[in-house]
This record gives sequence, structure tokens and C-alpha cells, in this order.
Amino acid sequence: MWTEQNAPALVTSGEPPLVQNFLLRMLPRRDLQRLYPMLQRSTLTPRRVLQHAGVPIEHVYFIEDGLVSVLANADERHAVEVCLIGREGVVGGAALLGVRSSPLRHFVQIGGDALRIRVEDLKRAACEMPQLRALLHSCLHGFLMQSSQSAACSLSHSLSQRLARWLLMAQDRSGRDEIPITQELLARSLGVRRATVSEAFKPLESRGIFSKDRGLIRILDRKRLEEIACRCYRLMRLKKESPAKSNGRDRFYALSIFCALLEIESLVY
Repeated sequence: MWTEQNAPALVTSGEPPLVQNFLLRMLPRRDLQRLYPMLQRSTLTPRRVLQHAGVPIEHVYFIEDGLVSVLANADERHAVEVCLIGREGVVGGAALLGVRSSPLRHFVQIGGDALRIRVEDLKRAACEMPQLRALLHSCLHGFLMQSSQSAACSLSHSLSQRLARWLLMAQDRSGRDEIPITQELLARSLGVRRATVSEAFKPLESRGIFSKDRGLIRILDRKRLEEIACRCYRLMRLKKESPAKSNGRDRFYALSIFCALLEIESLVY
């Protein structure tokens, strides 16, 4: 029986096909050719936990399609979303900094697929490919910035602003105008009750900004949604700039992420 555990590498020679993950697409062609045989296709089933809190990280996932929610435990029963990861990022990248496990849970919000690689293989590749290492450190730095801004946003802005920000970020990271998510999951992501999300939906839906069916939200007027979203969205919006290649900046990225993970772990535990 075919399983992800015994899935063969995608290619063993020749030209790698076009990848959808933004980080992999930014790699020099020769580096992608070297890395691609180590990658395996992985299906992202909705509500699947890609990475459990406190469990050793064995694989890093380059998201190709779909959306992963990063959750921090608020107490024994509740978790709060601190970050969204889509085709711009990776799940499990903290392992490159020597972190064996993470206090955060990575939960598939929107189904799709990813390319996964064993942590040890990626560590070796990052040592041999400076641009891959720079891309990964840049991605981890972006994760730190997004999680910090999300915390500030939750404390400072209205639910309508936060809802607009979340939908815009989900669209950016998934590339979809139709976002398959239930109000229950969206409420959990925003840290509020389902009934509260339903009330926030009504004025936005009546203005034709989006429509919703059961388990599906269609964004109809992105421009107006951007006008409603708080300033946090503009700060957190995906940048298409090339990451810095400076070794000094790489070390700064690595140190800042490592310190942030230690701080999160101390708060959670």
C-alpha cells in the first residue's frame, strides 16, 4: 500500500517540474535540481495536524497549496492562532535552528498539498546551499514578525478589522478567492465565539464584500476588504523582495527566531 512514509522521491534526474512554493521557486535552478530528489509529495487533509506541540520535528513541509494555522495553547482547552502559513512558507523550519520540538501546533486549515523533506536532509542541503539557507532564515524571520503583529492586532483592533485582515491573509497565502472554512474554525482562529463571528459577518456580507455558503467564503470585493482591514495587514502583507544574502543578516535572523521560540515556550509551559 502506498503511504507517505514509503513514497518515492519525486524525481531522480532531469529537470524538476515547476514548483508552487514561493521559497523553492526563488532558488537558483541548480540548487532546486539538487534538492528536488529529496522531496516527497504530501497531501494536506483539512484538520490534519502536521506538527504536534512537543513532538520531535521529523519533516519540514514546503506548502504548495492550502493553508496551515499555527496555534499556541492559551490554556488546557483553548488555543490561539499566532500565524498563517501558505505557499509562501514552510512548516517545521525551526528545526534548522537546533530546536528538536516546538510548543506550537500546526493545523491544516485549508486542504491542499506540500513537498516534504526530512529534517536531516534539509540541514545538509542548507549547509551546502547558501541561498537556500538565506531563504529559510528569511522565512523564519517573517514568521516571527507575523506572530508578533498578530498578538498586537488581537489586543488593539475591532473584530471586523481582524476578520478582514484574516481573510486577506488567507487569500494571499492560498491564492484562492473562495476560502473553504467554517465559521466555527474561523472563530477559533480569531479567538472569539462562533456567534460573535456570525454577527461580524452580517454588515460585510450585506455590503457585497463577500458571500458565504456552508463551509465556504467567497471574496467578492478585495479593495473594500482592504479598506476595512487594520494597518496590521499592510505590515504583514507578503513581500516579494529577494531575501538578503548577507551572512551577518542570516545570523541575526537565526538568533532572533531562536530567542522568540524560547520566549514562546516559556509562556506556554
